[in-house]
Amino acid sequence: MDHSPGAVTRRLRPLLLAVHEALSAGVAVSAAIHARHGWNPTADRHLDHQLVRREAMERLRPWGAGPDELSNPLQARQLEFLDTSTDNLGLPMSGLILRTPTDVLRVWRSDDGELPAAATDGLRAFYRQDPSRQLQLALDPEGPRAAPGHLALLWADSGAVLTRFDLVRPCGHVGRRVQVDWHVGLRERLGRPAA
Repeated sequence: MDHSPGAVTRRLRPLLLAVHEALSAGVAVSAAIHARHGWNPTADRHLDHQLVRREAMERLRPWGAGPDELSNPLQARQLEFLDTSTDNLGLPMSGLILRTPTDVLRVWRSDDGELPAAATDGLRAFYRQDPSRQLQLALDPEGPRAAPGHLALLWADSGAVLTRFDLVRPCGHVGRRVQVDWHVGLRERLGRPAA
């Protein structure tokens, strides 16, 4: 499986566009609620982020539908909630997790464009993968299926507009510091037609 930035962006383009649209809608919802009440979003950033995340999750729910329900080429995709039995949408800062047959995409808010520190066993496991540029010799083309690639989609907003929409592929960690295989800004790239 090709995990280069270009291949991943092409492969996930429909999903990336859907996430961008969902986050943009979430930013607009949060701005409208704050404006309606005369609240300053910087006074309670957790509420602002939770409102964005909540709206984005609602808009991304169709990505959790079964493969027979949608005719998108990204079959068997899944929007993952922390506790689906109670429709619990998780903790406010927990981000989103989207799965496709080839990739696991975690969506996090990041003002500085940095991944969350490798502070938990779950994050360390998520960050642990081989670099995409590593030369791998394929001895058996019919061999075991490759593990899904782990990716992070980092977003930020200002003035009710997304200011960051970056795709990042981690490749391990040293202590709490995350090592990055590659990091690409998608704001302009997604506006162009697919190559």
